[in-house]
Amino acid sequence: MKRFQSMHRIHQAMAVGFTLLLTSVQAQDCSNPVPTCGDVPEAISLNYAQNLDFGCLNAPYVTVLEFTTNANVTNTGPVYLELGGVACQTNGVEDVIECVIIKPDPQALCDAGSYQAVSPCSESGGATSLQSEDLLPNTMYLILIGTAHDPSATPCNLSVFLSGPAVSIDACCTTNIAPGQNVELTVSGANEDLGYTWFPDYGLSAAEGTSVVASPSVTTTYSVSGFFGGCQYSDAVTITVGNPLGLPTSFTPNNDGYNDTWDVDGLLDYNLADIRIFDRWGQVVHRSVGYSQPWDGRNGGKEVPVGTYYYAIDLNDPLLVELETITGFISIIR
Repeated sequence: MKRFQSMHRIHQAMAVGFTLLLTSVQAQDCSNPVPTCGDVPEAISLNYAQNLDFGCLNAPYVTVLEFTTNANVTNTGPVYLELGGVACQTNGVEDVIECVIIKPDPQALCDAGSYQAVSPCSESGGATSLQSEDLLPNTMYLILIGTAHDPSATPCNLSVFLSGPAVSIDACCTTNIAPGQNVELTVSGANEDLGYTWFPDYGLSAAEGTSVVASPSVTTTYSVSGFFGGCQYSDAVTITVGNPLGLPTSFTPNNDGYNDTWDVDGLLDYNLADIRIFDRWGQVVHRSVGYSQPWDGRNGGKEVPVGTYYYAIDLNDPLLVELETITGFISIIR
């Protein structure tokens, strides 16, 4: 599950004359492309463009952006590019926007002959999106945006949104623990020389590092941030302490298609869970290992009487060996 947020380092923003989010970014040429971070919407003003003779781009004016992938050597993955808010007109007619992601020669960014396309070419008169192939780690790539619109004559504006596993960090792992237990949290993808910072530091063995031990006494979400490619990225994990299930206190097995079974949120995650349900005399009326078929209020195919029943659940998860049997009461209403 994954949420992450990124932002440009301030000194880079000052150097190229742009700021984050909804501010306008001044387009640059291929020798000085616009730095772009993942998961941050950028408003681009195509007020400087050049002619780059590259394969699928036929537009006479091409704007160049750049981004750097993360350091996850084993699983960098693709990026997803979305263009929207297109406002580029020539004599009142919207221009067609062309776009492609390429891998350049880092020593000759303007040598179009060395460009390798790593995505399909996209051509649209409005919003468009494309996906790259799996990218190399810790590598610069360029985004080429082409238009027939002369940006030196009238403004040409659009928004750019870059996302995906290649421009993110990966924190692991969201899990459940019993009270008093601990769990190791890890993170990868950023420049380790710049370090990682975890927040909050409550229940952590350290506030910085690629690996920390968490022992919270209550359910806690930890976020972690790191840097690569001049951008700051973050991810988050949640440690649930104690009973991880959502247990209804009643259900109505009357075959009306609504609330007919005892649906326990989270129980499907525990394939070895032992679920027992007892009547008021202590007789087992339902038992299962795993919970692929929620209890329908029957025992041996016959409806059990209306009333209150007692349940006991052992999750049988090796990570929750100290978690006591989960117990409580469930009412059947018809």
